[in-house]
Amino acid sequence: MNKKLIITGIALTVGGLHFLTGEDYRGPFPVFVNGYLIDILLPMTLFLLMGLFQNKVIRSTAFRACAILGFGCLVETSQYFGRPIFGNTYDPLDILAYADGIILGILLDLVVLPRWIKQ
Repeated sequence: MNKKLIITGIALTVGGLHFLTGEDYRGPFPVFVNGYLIDILLPMTLFLLMGLFQNKVIRSTAFRACAILGFGCLVETSQYFGRPIFGNTYDPLDILAYADGIILGILLDLVVLPRWIKQ
């Protein structure tokens, strides 16, 4: 299987899930799904997508992780100071969710995907 195809499928699934759950999700684990699921899945997906760039710097694990976490911290800080970029509610646990998503992205990129894709 092709790595680009798998990552594109993951990205489309996460995007679809975001629209499926929406703000009014009432299914299982509503607090987690409404509060943190997308905060985990979006950084994971962004980490994987950035790994498809041809630029070696952007593709590096350290750069992707730092850039995504840094942007997440900027988003939360802006919310804290009442100048939201994305979202409106400051939640320090969101930063932990971003970090979890990055770690999940790293595991997928370095451990899981190489096992699925025979090069």
